[in-house]
Amino acid sequence: MGLNPQRLAQAIHDQLAGLNGAVPIYEIAAALDIDEIREEPLSNLEAALVTMPERDRGRVLLNSRSNRQRRRFSLSHELLHFLNPTHEQTSVGGFRCTRQDMRLSSGDKIGDRHRRQESEANSFAIELLTPRNRLKPFLCGNAKLAQVVAMAKEFDISREAAARRFVELHPDDLAVVFCRDNRFLYAACGREFPRLSITAGEQCDLGQPVQGTISGFDEVAPDDWLHPPQHAIELSAQTLWQANGHSITLLRADQSDDDEVGFDDTFERFTGGQNR
Repeated sequence: MGLNPQRLAQAIHDQLAGLNGAVPIYEIAAALDIDEIREEPLSNLEAALVTMPERDRGRVLLNSRSNRQRRRFSLSHELLHFLNPTHEQTSVGGFRCTRQDMRLSSGDKIGDRHRRQESEANSFAIELLTPRNRLKPFLCGNAKLAQVVAMAKEFDISREAAARRFVELHPDDLAVVFCRDNRFLYAACGREFPRLSITAGEQCDLGQPVQGTISGFDEVAPDDWLHPPQHAIELSAQTLWQANGHSITLLRADQSDDDEVGFDDTFERFTGGQNR
């Protein structure tokens, strides 16, 4: 709706040529007429934008209970609501955004206006905070969570946001699964990744947690993760164990080397071996 989030983020970066390190989002917001940014403890919100329909000025409230990286993402998210005049206010005098809103992506099946607006704000936020022309070093070679950790550090964003960006742009077929106490919270999948079968609250077999460590890439059973089962796919998983029971699991799907053999076997059974 309205402005293209990716193009708008690129237009801002065109004014910041030669930028290194974290994107100065607070300074950008101030330059674009966000005249006050406050941080207070919020119970059910990650951020709020107070503005008028004409968008001549705005004030942003951020959840101080969230870490700095999440607050940076939330501010970027609210900035798109402010800059896009087609975004309709979700409350009297502005926008009120929850953590669930911050997880919506353009890949989700979104039917209502509010969710589309939130998805666009998220797309803009990650485009602004992680400009594509600086991501190549993090997307080279085989996918691994160490690249996600490095990306989060370089751009001062959460590992959650970095992981979502990683699976979106990496050439491998990837998905990222977020859990707490080994129970599924939600996932983000690359465009070509098969459909996941797990649902909210379901137990995930991730192994023994060791906080602050990254597991090796281990082969896992596709039947445990995918729907319908994909027998021609080899699935491997790597997990990053974080504080308070949180974990990030990277799933990688590869075509099985046995796929062609399986086809030949099936053909031979069908023909009764008459082709020999």
